[in-house]
Amino acid sequence: MKKYFLYVAILFSFVLLSCNKSYFDINQNPNQATEGSVTPDLLLPTALHNTGTSVGAAYAPLARWMGSWTRGGDYGPNQEEESYILTTGFGGVQWANWYNFTFDYDVMEKKALASGQNIYAAIAKTMKTIAFMNLVDLYNNVPYSSAFDLSGNLQPKYDKGSAIYLDLFKQLDQATALLNSAVPNADFNIAKADIMYGGNITSWKKFINTQRLKLLLRVGTNTTLVTPATEIAKITADGSGFITSTTQAIVNPGYVKGNNPAGQSQQNPFWDTYKANVAGVEFDNFNRANNFILDTFKTTNDIRHQYYFDKATTPLTGVQYRGMPYGYPSVAGLPSSLNASGVGGPGLAKSVSQGQWIMTSVESLWLQAEAVQRGWITGRTPLDAFQDAVRESYIFLGVPNAITAANNYMADPLNAIKPYINFASSTTPIASIIIQKHLSMVGMNNFEPWCDYRRISTGRPGDTGDGAALFTFYRNAKSVNLSAASNEIPRRFRYPQREFNFNASVVAAEGNPDPQTAKIFWAK
Repeated sequence: MKKYFLYVAILFSFVLLSCNKSYFDINQNPNQATEGSVTPDLLLPTALHNTGTSVGAAYAPLARWMGSWTRGGDYGPNQEEESYILTTGFGGVQWANWYNFTFDYDVMEKKALASGQNIYAAIAKTMKTIAFMNLVDLYNNVPYSSAFDLSGNLQPKYDKGSAIYLDLFKQLDQATALLNSAVPNADFNIAKADIMYGGNITSWKKFINTQRLKLLLRVGTNTTLVTPATEIAKITADGSGFITSTTQAIVNPGYVKGNNPAGQSQQNPFWDTYKANVAGVEFDNFNRANNFILDTFKTTNDIRHQYYFDKATTPLTGVQYRGMPYGYPSVAGLPSSLNASGVGGPGLAKSVSQGQWIMTSVESLWLQAEAVQRGWITGRTPLDAFQDAVRESYIFLGVPNAITAANNYMADPLNAIKPYINFASSTTPIASIIIQKHLSMVGMNNFEPWCDYRRISTGRPGDTGDGAALFTFYRNAKSVNLSAASNEIPRRFRYPQREFNFNASVVAAEGNPDPQTAKIFWAK
């Protein structure tokens, strides 16, 4: 499947050019990829690779906000990020990437439906829910219904975030129906083009079920948008279950140590971003372990920090795993980046050729644990679901004798007062699940802890119950930047500057919401 990297440069050019209406009016060049010549099997591998890169190897600022990572001691402060006072120039790459990548899925869906390739159409619909979930979770209202109407709407309207979410549930319904009508092992080159599941319909259904549960947990406790019982019934009726350790949503088009003919790296995206380049040079000296999360592991005898983080290249006073504070107003007094732990630890960056995760069995079990605690999933106790998810984290990271190590961590008498470890004694079980979920997924999905925090806590003093427990825990992760004294972790991003440049009248109607006070529709 290494040949699919040859399509990356071609399709990247296609996606960028396709955002321009005039692209479809040019004369045909036999050597150029055009809308008519690009088929679903050519679009799918690149789209899946790009999705894996965005989910599993991005959102580093969020990892720093939530106390997982921080900047190394060789780098000065980023005033905008560390003061939480965001402008329209912050994070715009996420907007651009998700819309560019999702255009591929949109084209693929239309082509697949027109040609009766139901499995491709189902995959496209499913993956579009990932993209628009991310966009809504970042910005709330965004272009959706007319986002890709290039022939008739170059200034697309903004749809309400709640309306988009409602339609995402419907898209998953349609994707399941398409899979039910798809012919297993049909041709269409699906076994090679589908670099995640090889066209396995049951695996795709598990992914849909898990994504449905994820969307439901985002909205199910503070809105009448959907009914949890109805959505859970759809999962139960399908009978495929959720993602497991053998059906994780992991993409791999043939990652190798090298560049393709277009000069683009063929390495695993996480490795390529946070571990080492093609020449083998460990170049990410910026991201380092955050003292907040590292101290949390060390003080609870939790060995997982040795798998999330690297040993310091040049240890000081024998400390191999060293963190940095977040938001320190200068580099004065900070150890060098070489004295602190990098973020590409052996449990995450296992090899240049490993698959890139989009959704792991660890995340799947934590989603289920919360659903069990809320009474949406029956047949298991919340304690069993919690402990199974902790064990799965140890297994995923490759901890030796993982189950025993996880059990010892949870049974350690020193941890009995920690409700996010001794779950049986927790009076705020949802907060305990959210905190331990974060500890179980450091660096694996930097987006998820930020979303979990916002949907459970207001991020302000005055929370009660689970929200108060979360606020208290993450209070210690807050930036120490002096200008951030009155600010909290942002609730959303501002709309990117490109929208004010090219879609000015439409985005202006949204009122330029303040990240400190404006909430995503599902947020507490």
